[in-house]
Amino acid sequence: MNRRTFIAASAAASLSTAAVAQTQPVERFKILIPPTPPEQLAELRAAAPNADLVECRDENDAIARASDAVASYGFISQRVIQAGKKLRWVQQSSAGVEHLMEIPELVGSDIVLTNMQRIYAPEIADQAIAYLLAFTRDLGHFIRAQGIRNWPSRRPDIVLDELAGKTMLIIGLGGIGSEIARRAYGFGVRVIATDPKVIERPLFVEELHRPDAFHRLLPRADIVASAVPLTKQSRRMICVREFEMMKPGTIFINVSRGGVVDTDALVTALDRRQVSVAGLDVTDPEPLPKDHPLWSRNVIITPHTAGQSPPGEKRRFELFRENLRRFGAGELLLNIVDKKVGY
Repeated sequence: MNRRTFIAASAAASLSTAAVAQTQPVERFKILIPPTPPEQLAELRAAAPNADLVECRDENDAIARASDAVASYGFISQRVIQAGKKLRWVQQSSAGVEHLMEIPELVGSDIVLTNMQRIYAPEIADQAIAYLLAFTRDLGHFIRAQGIRNWPSRRPDIVLDELAGKTMLIIGLGGIGSEIARRAYGFGVRVIATDPKVIERPLFVEELHRPDAFHRLLPRADIVASAVPLTKQSRRMICVREFEMMKPGTIFINVSRGGVVDTDALVTALDRRQVSVAGLDVTDPEPLPKDHPLWSRNVIITPHTAGQSPPGEKRRFELFRENLRRFGAGELLLNIVDKKVGY
């Protein structure tokens, strides 16, 4: 995703949100930011010459400096919001904002909240496909055999399959879901999806439905991938009933939030082979306790690392820099969160 594509996608999403989208031009404003490398500070100052960039060591430092701050990047907590009486804009440093929806002083105020939605979508989508390739080519088996220098003979329990011709249901066709769909389509996968906001069906998605079609679509999928934000509506949306609706042997992928899934129900579905394998970058609870039964099931578990990559960090800085420029100029901000729905 190049800068032009990323900025265009963010702008389109901002225009579609119902939250307050327009700031007022300011002659000079104070913004709280975390410690930042000198070269990036120089870029931020060039982007918004009217911004006083105040580097804060930690939350307590931010609270002490928040009384006359107009904006804050990364420092968003109930204590910071309470101390920042003049705050008009806060920029979350990640895509997820579910914990911020528990701050009444933020949710019930006119403070504009922006996040990093779509910023980490490419690398998270790469990881979702990595799970699929590992499962359909049984890479775990061969990696283990390589560790003991063994050339294994073909056994019935070794899975050697292909992605082409399979049907994938993507729950949530936002930034991450769209990137997963784009990659899956390239492997010959038939993609069907649900989303409450995306209206226009991308060319790489065969069917796009509203969320109320979720249960109707589940039995059709060979692969189910969760890419939804965690909200009151999506919490534990995949439970016993949903796993029972899936095809026996379904591949399940969760790169969204652990709270979307009932973990006990997932363990049961794996034991009953309703779900053959699961690729999980997120769990509930998180981190997963050492004695949790998921560790011993047919799963790949990664420690919430799917969103990590140098290009992702670069895109994160670019979005903040652009939003800083826009705020200083009184222009439309990118990635505005609709606080009424929680994403």
